[in-house]
Amino acid sequence: MGLLRQYADHHRRRVTVVFDGYAAKHKPVGQEPSHGVEVLFSDRGKTADDLIERLVGQSELRAGILVVTSDNMERRTVESLGAQSMSAEIFEGEVDAALRELAGEVRSHSRRRHIGHGRGDWESG
Repeated sequence: MGLLRQYADHHRRRVTVVFDGYAAKHKPVGQEPSHGVEVLFSDRGKTADDLIERLVGQSELRAGILVVTSDNMERRTVESLGAQSMSAEIFEGEVDAALRELAGEVRSHSRRRHIGHGRGDWESG
């Protein structure tokens, strides 16, 4: 979840992760959104796909929803509802690229701060 939080922060996006809860004796409790990541579990007797389809169908901003799954049937279903979709493999590559970019920005900021501090350019206060 940590990588998804970093991705969400970097892209200023909300991420919702949906898990199957259909076989659970007791419905797992979803977590409150934490740093842009929300965890949901489907109801007993329902699949994660069922919940994803319901969330997409109820949204007024369907075109802004990206569903990440490697299930081609589910991808076609959410696309028919107006959402975008992407395979998990491609999304993993995008997350990796975003995290590399973020790490580069942090290094660049640290270098500028270190160089600026060494020249006495930083003011306190």
